[in-house]
Amino acid sequence: MPLVGTDCRSGSLRQPAGRPQLKRDPLGSRPGYVVEYTSTRASALLLSLALLTCERGQRVANMPKDCAQSRAPEPASLSALDSFSTGGPIDDIPSLLAGFDWEADVVRRQACAVAGTPRADSLFLSFRSRFVKMGEEVTGRLDQATGIQSDVLEDTVTSRQLTTLLAKHGFALEYSEGNAYADEDMGYWARLFDGALTPAMQKYVGLRATEQAMRFSEDAVLQISWDELAGRAVTWEQFADSYPDFSWKEASRFWYNTYLSAYLTGMANSRVFSDSGTLEPGVRASYEHLVARYPLTRTAQLVAQYLTLLKQNGYRQSAAIDSLLREHHVASMLGVQPPIR
Repeated sequence: MPLVGTDCRSGSLRQPAGRPQLKRDPLGSRPGYVVEYTSTRASALLLSLALLTCERGQRVANMPKDCAQSRAPEPASLSALDSFSTGGPIDDIPSLLAGFDWEADVVRRQACAVAGTPRADSLFLSFRSRFVKMGEEVTGRLDQATGIQSDVLEDTVTSRQLTTLLAKHGFALEYSEGNAYADEDMGYWARLFDGALTPAMQKYVGLRATEQAMRFSEDAVLQISWDELAGRAVTWEQFADSYPDFSWKEASRFWYNTYLSAYLTGMANSRVFSDSGTLEPGVRASYEHLVARYPLTRTAQLVAQYLTLLKQNGYRQSAAIDSLLREHHVASMLGVQPPIR
């Protein structure tokens, strides 16, 4: 599987990482069949009324009971606890989010009405596109707010209040290298669309929610163990094998490619090879463990070839290693700011 979004510059040329943004997430693009979500309040109201009228009579035939009874977020209203009086840009955030949960519930109901079908996935992805844009607007306010970065890091009353507010709307208040930003909470999607999506999309969302629970990187430093990184690559390979017709292949491929590339080439500040050019002992142990545990996976078979070439050269980098990586379209992650979560 070819890597996307890679950069082969040496680590010494890597520019300082910029603020993480939701728009950099690989899920920002959508498959061609996606139905555009109508974001106007009037259209949403009409759709909601139609669905409520249907429910007063009888449940839509193909709406699973579990989906219909799953709990959606309560419509959000501006309360005293949801308002800010800093005199700065973050005071605008509550009004940006007002009514957003109500719109999310409308989309959830639409998806439940066609549960388990590609259209349900389409509705989810279309609404998520709007969600991502909202996250960018919120992050823009955080960028403009004087002192908000230190507030987040110092766990002040403002940061706790902001964390609670964003969580109600499916966002996680995160920070990287001292910069605060609104990141999506995949667990929110898993709960909101539980029972509505196709098995493949539901599995995808669940996997990403699990991964988000632990940071992947910070300032190009790996935040999980090498064995955990290998496990993620194998998991996404198995996902691709289990769901060959998954409608969002570019997203699942992105995560597989990202994890495989980081595993074989390291990160700018988490190197696979030492300064002397030899394979780090902990990385070698992880490679050997992967090959022994998952011998039938394509990931392990590639790593086995990698190990063989390394052994032939005293576990040092070589032209043969570079050739193997090029053959399998594995580009270096040393000049890339990896995803944070």
